[in-house]
Amino acid sequence: MAAFLGLAPASTVAAPGRADCALAATQTVTAIVAVDGDTVETDQGLLRLAAIEAPKPYGFGGDELARTAAAVLERRVAGQALRLANVGAGPDRYGRSHAQVFLAEGTWLQAELVGRGLARVRPLVGEEACVSALLAAEDAARTAGRGIWARGQYQLRDANDPSLSQRNGIYEIVEGRVLSVGHGSYMAFLDFGPNYRRDFTVMIPPSVAKSLAEEGLPVDAFKGRLIRVRGVIEESGGPAIRVHHPTAIEVLDDG
Repeated sequence: MAAFLGLAPASTVAAPGRADCALAATQTVTAIVAVDGDTVETDQGLLRLAAIEAPKPYGFGGDELARTAAAVLERRVAGQALRLANVGAGPDRYGRSHAQVFLAEGTWLQAELVGRGLARVRPLVGEEACVSALLAAEDAARTAGRGIWARGQYQLRDANDPSLSQRNGIYEIVEGRVLSVGHGSYMAFLDFGPNYRRDFTVMIPPSVAKSLAEEGLPVDAFKGRLIRVRGVIEESGGPAIRVHHPTAIEVLDDG
């Protein structure tokens, strides 16, 4: 099954598993069992691996990939001490704590799973620390065609793909070149087609626009740039993604 899914041997993903994340661990727990590909039952309760999304049986990835991801995580953590750098606002509605997770010998679990193509990057609000390193691991896995990236239905979406309008409520990663930039009273808009009422749009609230500008990327500078954006598709005339943090946008060219 590993060869069929495009999974790399563990030795080839040791580097992604040790990618840089300088968050300090503040808690140590003992893993009991992997509930699924990104959730672990520990002696201190349920733990959700922050900033990533592993395949699930009835959603993203499907049953076969979900079983593989859960089995790999189980082999890595069962009975092991896990060092946690807790992130986010606290336990979620399912009672899970969210953390960046490290094995005792130093491996960063999120980076390993993403590097093996067993998860994609999906940070919630407050989970953006270390995301840049995870994006690099995801890009390497996608380029190598590992795991989820070996399946055509989970590849990146083109900004001009008309099927985006049928994917409301679904988390997607979309690539395209920004045709124009617009400014409204409460939002800036990156438009990827000539008809902003129909074509794909990225919506950037003022707080994110300010952060981007502080990083040297004022919103108007996106015109003509090739970018990759991730988030939940929503209806705003045409399909759109509302950006909640600068890490949701990657610039892919030099302008």
